[in-house]
Amino acid sequence: MNKHATWFRRAVWLGILADWVLGIPVIFAPEKVLDLLGFRQTADPVWTAFAGLLVVLLSLFYIPGAQNPYRYKFNAWFAVFARPPGVIFFLVLWNGHYPAFGLLDGFLFLIQFPLLILTMRHAPKKAWKSEATPQAPTDQLRTSTSWLRRTLWLGIIADWVLGVPSIFMPEKVLELAGLRQTLDPVWTAFAALILVLLGVAYVPGANKPLRYRANAWLAVFARPPGVVFFLLIWPGFYVMFALLDGVLFLLQMPWLIKVMQLVPERRFRDTEVPEYAGTTFKELKTAVWRGPYNDSDLPYHKGIGPTTFLQFLNDSARNMHDRRDIRPVYNKLIHANGVAYTGVWEIDQETPYTGMLRSGAKGLCVARASVAGPLIWQGARRAFGIAGKVFPNMDPDAHVWPANFVTVSHLSGSRAKHVLDTPMSNYPTVGLDPASNLINRVIFRIMDTRPGYRQLFTLSTLGLAHGEVAVTPDLMELRIADSMARFDAKDFRHEIRVRNYPRSEIVYDIRVKDFADADWRRIGSLTFTDDVISEGSDKQLHFWIPRDIPNVPQGR
Repeated sequence: MNKHATWFRRAVWLGILADWVLGIPVIFAPEKVLDLLGFRQTADPVWTAFAGLLVVLLSLFYIPGAQNPYRYKFNAWFAVFARPPGVIFFLVLWNGHYPAFGLLDGFLFLIQFPLLILTMRHAPKKAWKSEATPQAPTDQLRTSTSWLRRTLWLGIIADWVLGVPSIFMPEKVLELAGLRQTLDPVWTAFAALILVLLGVAYVPGANKPLRYRANAWLAVFARPPGVVFFLLIWPGFYVMFALLDGVLFLLQMPWLIKVMQLVPERRFRDTEVPEYAGTTFKELKTAVWRGPYNDSDLPYHKGIGPTTFLQFLNDSARNMHDRRDIRPVYNKLIHANGVAYTGVWEIDQETPYTGMLRSGAKGLCVARASVAGPLIWQGARRAFGIAGKVFPNMDPDAHVWPANFVTVSHLSGSRAKHVLDTPMSNYPTVGLDPASNLINRVIFRIMDTRPGYRQLFTLSTLGLAHGEVAVTPDLMELRIADSMARFDAKDFRHEIRVRNYPRSEIVYDIRVKDFADADWRRIGSLTFTDDVISEGSDKQLHFWIPRDIPNVPQGR
């Protein structure tokens, strides 16, 4: 980014921080803040607090333009030209009350506007492009986008119908609406002004949600704070406003999710999923072993965050149909840090099952062990998992379709000293952790019927002859073999290197049962004999997650 854009970013962030420093405490203690500033006291703190909330929400729309003014041109211009209305409001329309706020907005405008002009004049030649190939049928995307636009515009119109006249005659609007009269119209009018500006900020997301995805997300998630404000923080004043925001959120959110899971993630330009053609064990290992890290200085990948939430939704939807073993370089968001293994899958007990779960089945395996979330250190609450690709034979050059499986421990995590002590299954319990519940019971539920349940038919159908009936257990568990020692390490990746164990191998028992069974039954072993911590493992190895096929039990 050039020096003009850098200084513009700093100037916009100065305004954002000023809004937050003033706005956030005003939400909870408006009289106290005004007293500390030596300003005129408010006669109606609920409207002052609401204006503070709206200022904070409005500032969130400035962030995309500050971070990338060429990608989010509208937000960049909006961040600057949202300041003059404050100048006019406090110095002209409602002069004599809080001129300092008008002067602050004017000062920020005078700093930001010249920098914005210079930034746009020095735009790079290759700017962001909007075209991309959808991951879903065009008609689905068109329908979902149309309904998202309609529901967003419904909210914009509602805000403008209430807000525009309230800027000039707040008492009259409240009287016509049959609501409690304001005791301090200047703050009611100011809240109305910010509400109108918020409506303007929603427009790009409503018109072009695929182009202005940040605006679309913010337009929807600006509604719940209004619900919380009028029902919990300042209850008993204007419940109707909370109900209005709540209804709009419930109308908008399903369409927003649907649209976002249908569009491609442009961040990596990986917009088309090719027809899967299989791989060899040797080819896959070579790709996974690419770019090994220095063991004494392992990188730490942060995973999901506010700026990668959209990527997370897209990746979650992609995993349902993308069979590729290796993707172009991308950031894993839940299991960001891990160790890749190669080894042998072997069923050494009599079983009634088929495919790679039949008696005597033996094949090569490529797997990745990882912790879900950012807490990877000993003593933290960690959810440990192993995803694997099982090959139907021991020939490293055989070109085949490997079978994918995913096993995870208790999703809310365990404080076990060693991650090897945590058994993993294809149907893990969730627990009470809020993030685990949000991801697994809400977000993943949008993608699949039983998001926590990963059926085993990929294993039981691997190598089946045409017409042969597959027999599959409901549940599989990987549990460390009783003979295995333990190794202490702060970072789980150091703990689970094969070199730390006798014969340089880590052995897991493969155990299965059906839903109706009380006990697990060991049927074989998964032995890891080689490992790597690499870029190929952390940023390219991909595991297909097949969609759930309904079977009992459904309630969990």
